[in-house]
Amino acid sequence: MNRRPSTSRASSPANSGGADKLNKRHFPSIRRHYQQPEIVTTAPIARPWPLSSRFWIVVATLFVIVLWRALTRSSPAHLYPRIPLRDQPPYDTLLEKRHCTATVCDVFGQCTQWQPHRDDHEASLLQGVMDNVATIDLDLGCELLVKLANGTWMTLSHGTTDCRQHGCQDIVDMDLRGDLYILVSQLKQIMDDPEYRNQQVVVSYTGDQVVNTTLDVTLISQFSVNRLDVFTQVLDAWPGPISIAIYLTEPDHAAELKSFFAIPSNMYLYSRVNMVFVKPDYSHPDRLKYPINHLRNLALGVSSTSHVFVMDADFVPSKELYTQACNDLAPAVPIDDEDRVAMVIPCYAIVESHKDDPFPSNTQELKERIKEGVAYITDPGSGHGPTLAVPMALASYGNKDDLFYEVCYESQWEPYYIVAREVAPFYDARFRNQGGDKQSHALQLNALGFKFMVSREGFILHKDHPKMVWPGGGFSQSQKAPTQWNYFEEFMREMEDLYGSNVRWPRGCTANAIGWQVQQRSPLGIVAD
Repeated sequence: MNRRPSTSRASSPANSGGADKLNKRHFPSIRRHYQQPEIVTTAPIARPWPLSSRFWIVVATLFVIVLWRALTRSSPAHLYPRIPLRDQPPYDTLLEKRHCTATVCDVFGQCTQWQPHRDDHEASLLQGVMDNVATIDLDLGCELLVKLANGTWMTLSHGTTDCRQHGCQDIVDMDLRGDLYILVSQLKQIMDDPEYRNQQVVVSYTGDQVVNTTLDVTLISQFSVNRLDVFTQVLDAWPGPISIAIYLTEPDHAAELKSFFAIPSNMYLYSRVNMVFVKPDYSHPDRLKYPINHLRNLALGVSSTSHVFVMDADFVPSKELYTQACNDLAPAVPIDDEDRVAMVIPCYAIVESHKDDPFPSNTQELKERIKEGVAYITDPGSGHGPTLAVPMALASYGNKDDLFYEVCYESQWEPYYIVAREVAPFYDARFRNQGGDKQSHALQLNALGFKFMVSREGFILHKDHPKMVWPGGGFSQSQKAPTQWNYFEEFMREMEDLYGSNVRWPRGCTANAIGWQVQQRSPLGIVAD
């Protein structure tokens, strides 16, 4: 007698709570990470006729899923309009002045503006304005040498000088200077002044790097003063434009900053970098909660290239990444808002026992390190598992068309990517410390219909080291703090309010994506996650 195979499913506590639990709205703090199952072909099982009601329920459910997927999959980006996040800083005014500027006004209210290294202070321009000077206003980072009518020189620092009181009414020549060391020196003066102790100060420096105005990629990062020396590895590896934001957590950090840039070699290395220095209000307890996304946004604000690549400071890009980004990766990321793409750069770590080994310089060397167990994907579960970096790095590919592959967005994914600067939104500045800062931005991109491509060639690396201790605690502490902006509660609810309840569905993902074909990810799992 033939016996029909039977299956049984253990009841889940999540399904036994009745209507109250079904109606309860919650967001899990740990994402279910779906493994890649082996696909086994078996002979079809003979089923008695008529088919059971359970069969028709399964068919109907699958039909609804397929229909929903067909209606929502890879919709044009313009169907997802930009909706600003709430309670964000006014970045347009915070970064309004990006260059050292001197404003000279005469007694009649006529004013002219001057910038360093400009040849417009000819006699014709000086005449009329310089004879009856009333005030001279200098931005932070400026130093002005003025030659008076009696032949003496006077040095003016940042702030407003009343020439009627200081004897600089008649000027025959002037020399405006603005460099990094002048800026940090004046910043130290401000931080030593009790008047400014309880004020936030944001000041920027524009580096002398020449950028390609047609297509170029700026590396974006942020850190505190104690990482200035380590970040020189990034400066060596990335010859292109760089924009960074530096957070002065303690009042004595200005002195450290000045000492660092008093060394000529450090001045030379950083002179090409666009920088934003942030002095918090030292009387406010929140200054110890590292404003990671706010700093990223400030660094983005002083960049000017077509594309940007946001990376944490403990990573180092591969030697060829900038060239690959300009030649192959950025051209595949349109600057047109109609086609939104994020080019993910895989991130790897080197085990601590090999911390003194040189970094792999290309993909072939990286493959060897992976096979040896020396290099591995960071956070292979929820954080970077969806990137599929290890299996795809070890796989062979044919031509230039295979330099990148598509994956689907997944909840709690926190990739690093190249995006078009004017297409991608800013990060949510309400996230502080570590926890939800990158996940929230990836979710924003997904909500806007971004397609996620992953580079097979470029990568970033870091070496194992003891976990960084954040002033306000790490991920767990920041998520438990009663006043902390929380990814799983406040942010997720706001995103659903702004973009709909299916905001975590992979909106820009196509049927050709690796995420659907290779990962065998469950659509129900992604939605319910």
